Order: sequence, then structure tokens, then C-alpha cells
Amino acid sequence: MMQEQHMLMDERLVALNTVLGHCRELAELYGGDRMAVDAQSKALFDDCARAHDRFADELATEIRRQGDLPAEEDPERLGVERLVADVKSFFSPRREASLAETFAEIESRLDQALGAARAQVDAPMDQLLAQHQAAVRRHLDALKQIGDEQGAND
Repeated sequence: MMQEQHMLMDERLVALNTVLGHCRELAELYGGDRMAVDAQSKALFDDCARAHDRFADELATEIRRQGDLPAEEDPERLGVERLVADVKSFFSPRREASLAETFAEIESRLDQALGAARAQVDAPMDQLLAQHQAAVRRHLDALKQIGDEQGAND
């Protein structure tokens, strides 16, 4: 029984750290150099970055409160991912749509990771994850609108 409980805790921590990693990644990507992006998209990207950064800090604190250690992201890997997203969008004639597509892919992975993590945690943590999952779904809707608007303008 003790080994089974330990294994469940490990699965829970892995699931929470997966969520944490996606949040840190998105905060970094959204926070890239967005000088050539329209003001409305930039405002959305800034809001999303802040939401993920704030949630990642809150989740890391909660993981520590439960006696575990949150995973730390590799800043070099995040920097490379940010550079790839920036270069890809720079060469795209539909810069905002290109960024929105990149961000939506990772937001979708985060949505799935949140769902998986919610199946592993207790009620208070589930509530915390559910709140951020709702935010992720709002982000996905807003990103889809950017892609749709850019497509209509072509």
C-alpha cells in the first residue's frame, strides 16, 4: 500500500511539473520581442504571459507547500524556443497568425496536461488547476480569433 501511495504521489508530481513546464514555456514565448505585432495582439500576448507566469509561481508555491520540489526549467532551452518562434513569425507574412498558431499548439498541450493533472490531485489543487484551465481555454479562443482575422485579411 505504501509503495502504491508513493507511486501515485510521483505520478501527481510528474503531472504537476508538466503543467508547470508548459506555463513557464508559454510565459517566456509570449514575452518575446513583439515590436512588429499589432497593439491588440501584443496586449493579448502580454496578458497571457502574465497569467501563465503568475500561475506558475502559484503552482510552484503549492507544490512546495505539499512537501515536494517543483521542477526548474532550463533557461537556455526556453531561450532557444523563444528564438525559434520569433524567427518563424519574422519570416511569415501573417506574423500575428504565425505567433498565435505557435502559442495555440502549446496552450493545447497545457490544456491536456491540466486535465491529466486534475485526475491526480486533491480537491483544493483541482480547483486551482481548473481555474487556470478555464484561462487556457479563453487564451485558445482569443488566439483562434487572431488566426481567423489574419486569414480574412489575406
